[in-house]
Amino acid sequence: MNEWIETSALVLAKCAANDPWFPNPGEALVKAWAEVFAGSHLSREDLLAGVARAYRIEDEGFRPLPASIVKHARAAYFEALGALDDEQRDQMLTMAYELEDMGFPPPLAQKHVRRVALGRSPAIDLSEQERAELFSRVQVRLALQPRVGVAEAVERMAASKK
Repeated sequence: MNEWIETSALVLAKCAANDPWFPNPGEALVKAWAEVFAGSHLSREDLLAGVARAYRIEDEGFRPLPASIVKHARAAYFEALGALDDEQRDQMLTMAYELEDMGFPPPLAQKHVRRVALGRSPAIDLSEQERAELFSRVQVRLALQPRVGVAEAVERMAASKK
């Protein structure tokens, strides 16, 4: 819970930095926001990006609540994913497939590659050996397949599962 309290304090500090009239939060407010953030399953980076998006998009007089920060954090996350080009998406798919082949559950592999592509902290703490194996697998896969767009890669994967 300490990590969420620290995250909550940072989010509240960023709100205060954006809004000179934002109240100085007490310990109870920090803990209450931490509870909401813990249930969101978003990272610290995502929540801080949510604050930036909220103050960029919302009208003057915006009064943030933890739920609105979570909403903006999710939106900022998906906007950043949408801004990736086809080559970056292809690399994400390749890395995710290789992580799955290495035994990582698909949801964790997908989360990991999205976080890495967005420059956020990885979801999986790979050992040096795992990192080297992943790098080697990705290099082999990239060397074997021609460059294709995301749509073609998805079609190929769907066809191979039939």
